[in-house]
Amino acid sequence: MVLYATGFNAWNQLQFESPGVDEPDDIASCTCVLREDSVDRIRPFFSYTRVHDGRHSLNQYPSISSLLSQDSPSHTFSSPPHITQLVVYETGFAALSSAGQVWTWGDERYTACLGREPTDDSPAATPGPVTDLDELPTGPITKLAAGGYILAALTAGKDLYCWGHAGRSPLTLDNLSDAPSPVVIDDKDILDVAIGEAHMLVLTADRAVYVLGANTNGQLGLPGVSSAKTWARIDLDAVLGKGEIVTGVAAGPRNSFLMVHKQPEECQ
Repeated sequence: MVLYATGFNAWNQLQFESPGVDEPDDIASCTCVLREDSVDRIRPFFSYTRVHDGRHSLNQYPSISSLLSQDSPSHTFSSPPHITQLVVYETGFAALSSAGQVWTWGDERYTACLGREPTDDSPAATPGPVTDLDELPTGPITKLAAGGYILAALTAGKDLYCWGHAGRSPLTLDNLSDAPSPVVIDDKDILDVAIGEAHMLVLTADRAVYVLGANTNGQLGLPGVSSAKTWARIDLDAVLGKGEIVTGVAAGPRNSFLMVHKQPEECQ
């Protein structure tokens, strides 16, 4: 995999193959930062970035199921069963089950981020199902993304749904509310989505990358632009090498990553 990155770099968290410096600059446009065939996953955090080497299990995080099976009270979780993904946003959490059901819980003062109405039986502070994401026209949810006060969910049929606290988020998403609503980008199918502290990336089925939100640290990969109020397309022709295609996106709080693979010669 080839990893491209842009944005916040105060702790050299985007420096993989070159020595870090004492006062590193942010990166203003998508730049190749790592070439390593065995890397299969990336986990960006505020002050560091962790990549996972598929050849060595020691570099893998423990599975969610193994954490939840421990006896420690901090891992007590009666529902939902069979969690396959867990994401965190500014005031809470969201989990995805193997059946494609989404559960949320968090601060009761920001219930718009829950995507559901808290009740006595299912209060904000305990996991509750987001029923608006059940039985969608294009199938169950296959991936979650979250950051700041925004959450997103992708369906098996490549549709994107978002919800969150419009008053708190700088992202100008159409129809953003406390109920999951479809997000349409040029009528394209969506392959992947990532959300940072105040920005968002989307990978479409034609391998284009669209960005939205703040660009104060270069996290959108759009030099000279302070923010994007509407979806902006990254000029990948000016960024990627010959035969390279984007296969996934990721976001730290203030930076962005493109997972890139090179197509076989016969496919170019």
